[in-house]
Amino acid sequence: MSGIEILLSDNRGVYIPRDFADFGAHWDGVKAEDLEILAAGPDHEHYWDAWDAVLGAATYTDGNDNVWHLSQDGDLFAYCEPLMTDEEYYNFFGEHRSELDREDRLETDNWYDTSAEV
Repeated sequence: MSGIEILLSDNRGVYIPRDFADFGAHWDGVKAEDLEILAAGPDHEHYWDAWDAVLGAATYTDGNDNVWHLSQDGDLFAYCEPLMTDEEYYNFFGEHRSELDREDRLETDNWYDTSAEV
């Protein structure tokens, strides 16, 4: 199972938030008022504010207790960090899952260099 799923394609354009409203009630952290605004479509004056609120707060817990979050970069994605492979994580977030602290890396390098001098 992948830790990233496309929920809505970017071919929906400005209607992605409106179309999310059709199933958004199944996500935790989503206010009913925001879903009503989204369902009204992009002509509603608070459409984009409601969408920002939903993107920042929505979570979904699946049957295996995995918690999913939303992210939009063109397409609308659901992602679950613990289920992501290291490659998925890097491609999605643009950074490695965990990097060694620079001081730890230098300590290791210095230990090697120091041992050669002894």
